[in-house]
Amino acid sequence: MEKAFAYVCASEETSARQLRRYCRAVFDLGYVPICPRLGDGQYLDLDVPDEKKAYHEIARQKLGRCRMVVVCGREITSTMLAEIGIAEKRHLVCTTLGGLASIRSAEAAPVLH
Repeated sequence: MEKAFAYVCASEETSARQLRRYCRAVFDLGYVPICPRLGDGQYLDLDVPDEKKAYHEIARQKLGRCRMVVVCGREITSTMLAEIGIAEKRHLVCTTLGGLASIRSAEAAPVLH
């Protein structure tokens, strides 16, 4: 069975280490984590305006190919709000990491008749 893509949405201040933890949690819950900050930030210089613009375009394209957005962390920044807004316009599922875990737990529970 193919796994759905889940876009990892987190604050710009989130460390690479924490982003890897979020991605691992999404993976462990049965999804393919897509995290532009973790991957694309490795080869693009976000201090260069053209490259930062390219980064945001790449992130939007990746977001559009995902089935859901997983909002991670305690803080919601303006960039995260923009990503959530794009997801809502595209009718993608928006949830938190805790919400995704709850959904998976409910799916794994036995059905009582």
